[in-house]
Amino acid sequence: MGARLHVEPARMATDPVVVSDEDHRYLVRVLRLGLGDEVTLFDGRGGEADAVITRLGPRAVELRVSQRRQDAAPSGPVITLIQALARGEKLDFVVQKATELGVGRIIPVTTLRAVPRLETLRATSRRVRWQKIAREAARQSGRSDVPEVEPVTSLTLALDASPRDALKIILWEQARSQGLKALLPAEAPSGIVIAIGPEGGFAPEEVEHARAAGFLAAGLGPRILRTETASLAALAILGFALGDLG
Repeated sequence: MGARLHVEPARMATDPVVVSDEDHRYLVRVLRLGLGDEVTLFDGRGGEADAVITRLGPRAVELRVSQRRQDAAPSGPVITLIQALARGEKLDFVVQKATELGVGRIIPVTTLRAVPRLETLRATSRRVRWQKIAREAARQSGRSDVPEVEPVTSLTLALDASPRDALKIILWEQARSQGLKALLPAEAPSGIVIAIGPEGGFAPEEVEHARAAGFLAAGLGPRILRTETASLAALAILGFALGDLG
């Protein structure tokens, strides 16, 4: 795969496209590109463009666009990940890998068995960082779209706001006998929402609230997985079942 660079839609529409700051450093210092080198630009909304570096300055790079195209919308269902907050940098990892695995939307949530309040406050301020991680993961994995990382909200609000016509699943360690793949219907649904709990798991009342909101409880087998491992395992299973992986 050649060089790829995310560019905001407004700048993507211009010609030439001028990039600076971190994008300039990425092209010049990391990739060591020069005049005449080709770069694929993408706007995070499905638009791509082939471009060539035509001017190289100490602080900015100018790229001349040769061809634009709009990727077709993904044929499979859009997957929304409701992810409970976790300690440290675990959410960074989840955002990165969920983007690589094709998730369309990420909603970080607070739960009853939540991380300390200080971590919740830090998570609220980390949304910009998570969006940047999603853009970089999309660039690395060849996606032309970038999943939206929503503001931190409560689990109950995220559950209640989930689309009625989507397949909605909540992972719960006490539902081990009901496998995730078995819940997928013969025909792919219009969307899938999957909720992943915190390090201590969902509280029983949270699972009951989810069921009242139309969610089905499922497990991932006999082992207890860390929250970040459960997210990746669930998304990989869905990707395989939907034909997006393997």
